Amino acid sequence: MSQQEMVLFAIGPDRPGLVKEISSLIHESGGNLEDSRMAVLAGDFALIVLFAGAAEAIRKVREGCQALERKLGFSIELREPTRRKVEASCLPYRLRATGADQPGIVHRLSEVLAAFNVNVISLESRLTQAAFHGTALFTLSAEIHVSNREIVEELHDQLEKTSRELHLICDLEPIE
Repeated sequence: MSQQEMVLFAIGPDRPGLVKEISSLIHESGGNLEDSRMAVLAGDFALIVLFAGAAEAIRKVREGCQALERKLGFSIELREPTRRKVEASCLPYRLRATGADQPGIVHRLSEVLAAFNVNVISLESRLTQAAFHGTALFTLSAEIHVSNREIVEELHDQLEKTSRELHLICDLEPIE
């Protein structure tokens, strides 16, 4: 039996049990959840999952999404995944940045990455309150793919320069 992959996007008001509700729909329809990203942002829960199943399982998930949208008050979308070409020469790196929050940090760091044709595979940023003095502390962690080894040093230098301008501590290291 041929397996098909689908991506399910869902967003709506956060509450306990949402992961169970969505994963139950996939499981009970005969699908298998293969990859996922989930987070609560402000009061909303956002979820992206890649799942696979036979045509019948996909049909059941598609039909179940409408009822689940009404039940949860969510917006849910299903689509076929775009096939990604992974270059054999891509080098995986972890980028971390920390410092006092200010507008434009993600924008400025992503400008540097785009200038070097770096692909952002995943990126997470957070604001927390620094211990003892309550300053808003920004942290960013990203997995990136660098196109070739020759640009790593120059990329690192440009990230360091931008980080100094933004008063951030920045670290770029290969993922083993």
